[in-house]
Amino acid sequence: MQQTLPTDAKPRIDVDGIFPFSILRSDRGIWQNRKKAWAELGFDSQAGREGVKTWDTSSPFGKQQLMKISNGLSTFDPVLAEVSYEWYVLPNGKILDPFAGGSVRGLVAGHGGYDYLGVDLSARQVEANELQVEDWQQRGLIEGSVEYITGDAADVVPKLADESFDYVFTCPPYHDLEVYSDAPDDLSNMEWDDFVDAYTHVIAESARTLKNDRFATWVVGDLRDRKGNIRGLVPLTIAAHEAAGMHLYNDAILQNVLGTVPLRVGNQWRASRKMGRHHQYVLTFVKGDAKKATRNITSPEAE
Repeated sequence: MQQTLPTDAKPRIDVDGIFPFSILRSDRGIWQNRKKAWAELGFDSQAGREGVKTWDTSSPFGKQQLMKISNGLSTFDPVLAEVSYEWYVLPNGKILDPFAGGSVRGLVAGHGGYDYLGVDLSARQVEANELQVEDWQQRGLIEGSVEYITGDAADVVPKLADESFDYVFTCPPYHDLEVYSDAPDDLSNMEWDDFVDAYTHVIAESARTLKNDRFATWVVGDLRDRKGNIRGLVPLTIAAHEAAGMHLYNDAILQNVLGTVPLRVGNQWRASRKMGRHHQYVLTFVKGDAKKATRNITSPEAE
């Protein structure tokens, strides 16, 4: 049954019936219908990602490549981008995405009238994204601006001006769970300790570029080390933001569709007691005062 709010509940807080609950059910029909509507606008979230390899670290037989899910590639959910922008960004706000990846987050931002700046290490990925942005612009689907910078976020973000963005929204590499290239400055290609240092640095610099009394959302998932133990990417993300002067304000679970998890969980559970993972963490941080940050969204003219 679809959730509804009391008739006197103002302002409206849902996006087409999707509410800001701590469990975000992307496996439900209402979410999937919204996702289908986005897909019908026509974007290719895998363009520019040829050669990327996604791994299953839950396998009891060691690191196994996933080749039957989205052609072996993870893709970002446009509905998650849409609701995040709606909930945390003031109208026409400026969004920084230090790990842009595919085109989804930029296209959804531009369609919503926001100004988006994405940073990505891959020139091929940026070129593919820009071609899709141009197509959407020609079809009148972009109301804001969508720009990309090719480069390492650890080098690019420190050059951006202090307090120049209204929101940081990104989905960083989950270390080597998905390997994007063999470049030494690629986070997915680093040893864990080097990854931690670079990742923490990018978070600190992203926080610096964020205006005061603003939010930032990082979509992360965890992964396992070579012994099968969980790395702790989630607590690392939280600790890095705390060190940068930001505080965890909302923590949500994105429950994904099961996909092939039921097919894989039997063997991995019997062999190693590893659960079938089909969720991600949506961590939202605040810089400054959360009440002021909220007023900046709902009443930006009062800022």
